[in-house]
Amino acid sequence: MNNLPSHPHSRTLVLLGGGHSHLAVLMQLAKRPVPGLELILITRDVETPYSGALPAYITGNSATDDLLIDLRPLAQMAGARLIRATVERMDLDKKMLHCAGRPEIGFDFLSINIGSRPDVAAISGAQEFAIAVKPIPEFLRHWERMQHEAAEAMRNQRPYAIAIIGGGPATVEMACAMQVKLYRNAGLPLPCETGQETLIRVIVVTSSDSLLAGFSAGAQARALETMQSRGIEVHLRSRVSSIGQNTVHWKTTGASPADSLQADSIVIATGASAPEWLRNTGLTLDDNGFILVNNSLQSVSHSHVFAAGDIASIKDCERPRSGVYAVRHGKPLARNLRHYAQGIPLQNYHPQSHALALLNLGDGTAIAARGQWSLQGRWVAQWKDWIDRRFVEKYSRVPPPAGASLLANDLSQDPFASKLAPAEVRQSSLRCAGCGAKVSSTMLRDVLSQLHPCTHSDVLSAHLSTEDAAMIRIDERRTLLQTVDHFRAFINDPYLFARIATVHCLSDIHAMGATAHSALAIVSVPYAAPRIMQATLTEIMCGCTEVLNAHNTALIGGHSSEAQELSFGLSINGFVEPDKVLRKRGMRAGDVLILCKPLGTGTLFAADMRYQAKQRWIENALVHMQHSNQMAAHCFVRHGATACTDITGFGLLGHLAEMVEPDAVRVVISMNALPVLAGALDCITNGFVSSLQQDNARHASLLSNPLQFSALPLYQLLFDPQTAGGLLASVPAFKVDACLADLHAAGYRSAACIGEVLATGSNSAAVALRE
Repeated sequence: MNNLPSHPHSRTLVLLGGGHSHLAVLMQLAKRPVPGLELILITRDVETPYSGALPAYITGNSATDDLLIDLRPLAQMAGARLIRATVERMDLDKKMLHCAGRPEIGFDFLSINIGSRPDVAAISGAQEFAIAVKPIPEFLRHWERMQHEAAEAMRNQRPYAIAIIGGGPATVEMACAMQVKLYRNAGLPLPCETGQETLIRVIVVTSSDSLLAGFSAGAQARALETMQSRGIEVHLRSRVSSIGQNTVHWKTTGASPADSLQADSIVIATGASAPEWLRNTGLTLDDNGFILVNNSLQSVSHSHVFAAGDIASIKDCERPRSGVYAVRHGKPLARNLRHYAQGIPLQNYHPQSHALALLNLGDGTAIAARGQWSLQGRWVAQWKDWIDRRFVEKYSRVPPPAGASLLANDLSQDPFASKLAPAEVRQSSLRCAGCGAKVSSTMLRDVLSQLHPCTHSDVLSAHLSTEDAAMIRIDERRTLLQTVDHFRAFINDPYLFARIATVHCLSDIHAMGATAHSALAIVSVPYAAPRIMQATLTEIMCGCTEVLNAHNTALIGGHSSEAQELSFGLSINGFVEPDKVLRKRGMRAGDVLILCKPLGTGTLFAADMRYQAKQRWIENALVHMQHSNQMAAHCFVRHGATACTDITGFGLLGHLAEMVEPDAVRVVISMNALPVLAGALDCITNGFVSSLQQDNARHASLLSNPLQFSALPLYQLLFDPQTAGGLLASVPAFKVDACLADLHAAGYRSAACIGEVLATGSNSAAVALRE
């Protein structure tokens, strides 16, 4: 029976950069996928800012979600691998991209949409002493600092000055927006409303004869009049020669000697420039270093390379480097990438000669300009705000995939779903991967109880044992531990998935206080063209080997196979001294429970499967998931832990049950002390739960007071399956403070005391909850 992919990948398209044009490409390819096309998005910033909305964000008139477009849901919807990385070098002959800190990435064709930034190299000292308005994320970090500095200066009755170098649309909008925000922060009206000078100064220095060079005379006059009426100082025909520490030097046309000014912050908003590394790619560039493309947005020198947005220069059809033009590249780029993949002739794109520009002046008004026509007013600002919000919403409101609508919290509101049996509900939902794809603990125990395997005297753990690893006696000084774990990929990045899966597999050895010695790999690679399969396998094994080497664990063999989907696992061997084994049983009255990692991976990736998880949440979770439990295990051993396990697929309560049942221990869990991953409570609240959640919820029978807390999102996290979760250990109370301090010093910043052991020897095991 052939159950391999119906459209195995045969070609690879890499989208380099998360610019506005690639937003349209992702959307178009999500709507109409190209059979057999592997899609990879490589970008430095996954939350990409929409530059048109920046002035409104600077003034405080819009929120972060009105500025940033999260590329993760878009990439998920398009089936694209999302890689957050910076390309250090590209080999266009071998069709390879070299990124920092990961294996090289191959492609069949490439699209570049990396934007541009102000030309700081053109002004001496700008690189060291000035702030460029792009990349926007970096500028916004400086903007936060500038606001704090301005507020501090105002409190001390000192002047605060911002100098902006440039005279184009970005300069006009930034000067107006920053002035409005600083005055608002100080609780002051704008100067044009009082006619009085204040301690806040905004100064514009430009070499042009006017603001908005290239715009109509009317638009230029409107911008200059607005800025002068608001007390923004404008120095025209003033070419900046150098920038020093808080100093701008310029030479005014026809005047001598040179002039200068003092400023607390200096911002560069001059003409666009291309990154220097493009000159080493072999691509044909224009005189300013931008990629020269034809009317199909295809490189004139390399037919397998496309470029769009500010980084592209259309041969014999140059247009201003503005977002107004760049966003229009998206659809023709998507169309030609599709045609190239399918061997269809490309179509020419002819950009319009004039585009409508809307400039936000920060005070509730805006300028509209096109050709020789211009207008100014509040209705223009409202028009711009409507356009900007519609653009961001278009790429931010990503619908869930088919079959993903039935979620836990939806059932009470869906009259059809409420009549379904639990099994039918589960089957109508997407099935989770990672450790959320485990068989339920109840099913596993029922099956294992029917087995009667043979035994050996040196095997110290039975097949029904709940310990994290099997134990085999080697001699009086050494016990061999063996464990195996294997699951489907939960992220579309083989390299990163393998790193996390390896950390997860090693965790069973760490939970028993042992040192990993060697490992065998088990990998299933989706069937595809040989080059793509080899690249996938390379990424997996590189990620795995990096983590194993960091743990001084030898990779000694394994098994690989073709499959429908990517999966990976390891069989790990470890050694420990017999009297130093950490087991699940052994908690004592008075012990304190410590969890070294936060909870929430199950709900976060359940939301991610439905394109509803924010990149910042997933990225933070991936950082925690790559953090090995090895140092935590060493710490628990040093501080005399009496019992330990790792929290994985059965959730906190399921694995805690394995600790309390052998000794009939009673414990209490402090709900408000539970460490939680950012975004996890949002996902739980919105009904995004793992497909294993319902089975894990059967462990609620262990609780003595579930009804008191069952309505809280935190309660649901007790049953959330974890992939590469943390260790849970019981530590003597008098050693807890030192143990926590050591954990925090070792990088487990979320490590927390989550409960305590109240008593032992009772007839029934139970867990009580408290706030």
